[in-house]
Amino acid sequence: MTGTARSTTPLLGESVETLDLMVFLAVARCGSFTAAAAELLLATPSVSARMTSLEQKVSSELFVRTRRGSTLTPAGERFLAYARRCLELLHDAHDAVRAPERRRLVVAAPASLGLVVFPAVLDVLSAAALNAHTRVSHSSEVIGQLLDGTADVGLLLSRMARPGVIVRRLLRSNIVTVAHPDNPLAGRRAVAVTDLLDSAVAVYRWNVEAEVLAETFAHPRRPSDRPVHFVGLPSVALDMLDHHGYVAIVPAFAAADALRAGRVVELPLALPGWALEVQLAHRADAAESAGVRALLASESRIVAALTAGQSGADG
Repeated sequence: MTGTARSTTPLLGESVETLDLMVFLAVARCGSFTAAAAELLLATPSVSARMTSLEQKVSSELFVRTRRGSTLTPAGERFLAYARRCLELLHDAHDAVRAPERRRLVVAAPASLGLVVFPAVLDVLSAAALNAHTRVSHSSEVIGQLLDGTADVGLLLSRMARPGVIVRRLLRSNIVTVAHPDNPLAGRRAVAVTDLLDSAVAVYRWNVEAEVLAETFAHPRRPSDRPVHFVGLPSVALDMLDHHGYVAIVPAFAAADALRAGRVVELPLALPGWALEVQLAHRADAAESAGVRALLASESRIVAALTAGQSGADG
């Protein structure tokens, strides 16, 4: 063999292109190469060839291809978050170069927390003459975004700190049981789990403790038309309460606005002290930035947005 042997180690920084990531995300979102091609105005063979090339570049199969479409492999699932963050970082870099005089802060939080706290955060940043970009991510993803610089501030639910990230505890928010004021259980001094057998229940699946609660509700005398549903967002549980008369079990911060307005009441159901800790996090080297300082100075205002109208929080 003549000539210089080529390295078999992929040089990702040189070989993976922005379009590779865009096409990968489109296929993951649409569930098929054909649908992704239509969305991106590309030919289906071009999408297929590019994804085959990307799989060679990362040395992993990213999709399981079937006649019905394409689904992510475990490696593809892991690659998904990185692909999104790479494109977000490029977008942020473009904004910074295009408008260097504009001060902007990227704030990331889980959906269950962001729905409640983002309005207060935006008010604080507006008063500090800062433009905000809010981003919804899982708490573990928020930490990753802080570390790679794609987020400036994160709001977390019960996550441990990582080196290089400073975490401040804002409050401990209890898991509470709420119902419509007209519910027959409203006004009682005490409510037991068996009292909920005649009520449909929507439980926010906050962590493994919610699964323990599921076993508690699995009573043989529960009527089949009084289900117990487990949902991924507290807002969904509260919507089921509003529109279908469910009893909802959610973090206290999620029910704060409804409690303040009198749309729901808290039921005195004895739960084992379950709670979520709400935290504010930022990179250690960003402690003196204008946005971080503004949010830390207004910590009490943010906590108030999470606790107004309810007593299920321990500041």
